[in-house]
Amino acid sequence: MAVQKAIENLFDLSGKAAVVTGGAKGIGEGISMRLAQAGAKVVICDRAPEALDQIVKKITGMGLEATGVPSDVSIEADCVKVIKKAVDTYGGLDILVNNASYYPTISLVETTQDDWDKVFATNCRGAFMMTREAAKVMIAQNETAPARGGSIILVSSIGAYRANRVGMCAYHSSKGAQLSFKNHISGELGPHYIRVNCILPGAISPNEPDENGNYEITPIPVNRVPLRVMGTPHDISGAVLYLASDAGRYVTGVELVVDGGMYKLPTFGYPDLK
Repeated sequence: MAVQKAIENLFDLSGKAAVVTGGAKGIGEGISMRLAQAGAKVVICDRAPEALDQIVKKITGMGLEATGVPSDVSIEADCVKVIKKAVDTYGGLDILVNNASYYPTISLVETTQDDWDKVFATNCRGAFMMTREAAKVMIAQNETAPARGGSIILVSSIGAYRANRVGMCAYHSSKGAQLSFKNHISGELGPHYIRVNCILPGAISPNEPDENGNYEITPIPVNRVPLRVMGTPHDISGAVLYLASDAGRYVTGVELVVDGGMYKLPTFGYPDLK
């Protein structure tokens, strides 16, 4: 029996405009592709122009819609530019995925002020500025089309809850800050029918997809991940699709952990994943 149309409609993003930051590689590439496959018109921003060009060509080559904008979310003017591009190109904005992230591995005593500030400039300030600009558009949309609102998703990390790896104090601290940011703005933007949620990935495979878009399944010891495999960008993009779609229309302010059960294990460091 085929999937009923009512179920397909829950995940149908046709007519929706989306922005994905850091959307050209890894988890971001998976998110960009999944939203486009669901029918969204996707504006992808990234600091890597070659990778950005490749993912846009891949998506448009499938007959789907995507536009690339070279940008750095730590720069305010770039954040304004990206949101304006979405509105100018697609007539509005329905989905923002704050995925761009900077994650150096530096021990506490070797972390400089510049190191710390650079991490927070991308992971926190960038998410703040992108969210602020997106909220302006979504609030205005909701005033003219009630219940249009929008969905804002932050890609945090289970490192916000625990030390995943030694030497990532700045990164993990920034991801914890994203949770607090989500807590506040989900309440502030809720009356405008703007939903705000966080996804917390665990260990995600860095492998590139094959020619069919599938990722290699990487086995991993059960004492690292209960499901015994590393996650893939598809696992994160599926969670994004849920939160961006009507399937998650009554979900806001949550932290969705996508880690194969890793968060529940008392592991520390997993140097074998380096």
